[in-house]
Amino acid sequence: MFVESSIWALLLCLIGGVGRTLAEPLAMRQAQLQRIWTEYLLTGDNSGKQEMPADIAYERWGFQQRRSISTPYWFDQVIDHFGSNQTAFKQRVFINDDEYVPGGPVYLFNSGETPASPAYLSGGEPYTLAKATGGMLIIMEHRYYGKSYPVSDMSGPNMKYLTIDNALEDIAYFIRNAASFVKDSIGVDISPASKWVATGGSYSATLAVWARKRYPDLIHAAYASSAPVLVEPDFYQYDQVVARALPCASDIASAISVLDNILDSKNRTLIDKWKKAFALQDLKDDADFAGALTDQMSSTVQYYMPPSKGSDAPDSIDQLCGWFKNTRNIPLQNMADMTAAHVRNNRIDPVSAYSSDSGATNYALYQDGRAWFYQTCTQFGFWQSAPRPPLRRLRSKYVTSEWQSKPCQAFFGKDVSGIPDTRYLNDKFGGLTPDVSRVVFVNGLHDPWSELSVAVNSIARKLPDSTRNVMVTMPLASHVVDFYAANSRTDFGVDIARKNILEAINLFLAQN
Repeated sequence: MFVESSIWALLLCLIGGVGRTLAEPLAMRQAQLQRIWTEYLLTGDNSGKQEMPADIAYERWGFQQRRSISTPYWFDQVIDHFGSNQTAFKQRVFINDDEYVPGGPVYLFNSGETPASPAYLSGGEPYTLAKATGGMLIIMEHRYYGKSYPVSDMSGPNMKYLTIDNALEDIAYFIRNAASFVKDSIGVDISPASKWVATGGSYSATLAVWARKRYPDLIHAAYASSAPVLVEPDFYQYDQVVARALPCASDIASAISVLDNILDSKNRTLIDKWKKAFALQDLKDDADFAGALTDQMSSTVQYYMPPSKGSDAPDSIDQLCGWFKNTRNIPLQNMADMTAAHVRNNRIDPVSAYSSDSGATNYALYQDGRAWFYQTCTQFGFWQSAPRPPLRRLRSKYVTSEWQSKPCQAFFGKDVSGIPDTRYLNDKFGGLTPDVSRVVFVNGLHDPWSELSVAVNSIARKLPDSTRNVMVTMPLASHVVDFYAANSRTDFGVDIARKNILEAINLFLAQN
């Protein structure tokens, strides 16, 4: 489905901070965008104000309404699998056994950096796979997201249990205890012959791959949509994919080059003039000003879908690039006009939206963006930085990994430097060449995150014994669309991708 103008405005204003009292670093704004985008894809709800209720009219996207499976169940999960605190916290779980045939597979979806939602129980690719293979679908919420908290607040010291090792062991511990938990929860026996398939999209897909690698005795196979398996602290490649997808990339690069020259000049009169032109005059920090210009371009590409056939909805990439067709202006003026319209039309407060360290001392629970920011500060990085010359840049050179990691200490304390030990994860799990089997990797080549994933165009990376895995690529698709898009979409290659995914899963399930 296409991002209609109303939802696109909502997406951009939400990541910009409209309706929120606290600003957030770029990584936190992106986590919020991911939540709103997936809610919209699954339900059509474009409010962005609450978790997806189970009674939304799923029929809009070809999904069936399922009140009977919307009940959450609470699993007693260990707070720290590898430390002294072995007490339990309540982890939210949803279960759909409607299609389950004894001996059929069990699909486990850890919801990653978004809250778990029962909407996934009746829509999306994991549900489609469960329906096609006589499977059970279980959604477990990631620790520190949604309503699954092992702590009383999100202050720096309390974030210490949010690690990849704990998140992966959560999956294993759940599977080991699933038979009794499911029996007690819904009265259904999981057959000992049932094979477990880990599924996920984006970060949760990475978890699926790594869980399959770490626990091959528990997890038979995995389906990973847009999985960034290479942990990259300085993710400049993101911009390169965005540039390839945008016909107006040269104009944007020209505008950014002129803007950087203006910022380099330190001429306050000139800088303030251009801040006003962008409707960002209230941003005092020049780097925050430069960073505020990244969202529209990157989000347009990352969440792109072509309009449905027969739809009169405009193409979101054409809409963005349309701003740069005014040849009477220099590209920088066109970018300023685009940004100012976005800020004014969505009533964005630039200070609360784009000041990078505001809200650092808000320790309240239920901040999914704060949890994701902690993970980027401590383990992932994933800082989407400006490429170095001679590579083309669509974001200011002031948007560096150093600038994006700078608020980490303000948010989480002096011990969180914002320089994550990414080598630990890459060495442990293999980066772009994970030694893993029975995984179907799916990527869209419009997706900037495909640069950190295992894709068909990266087969030269020599994935060990790649015949044991299946790689599916959609040339015109972007981030996680095979996982979320409605079944009614059969264009731009998503129908072929889903056919290949099902064939791969059936192939894996037939193996011992």
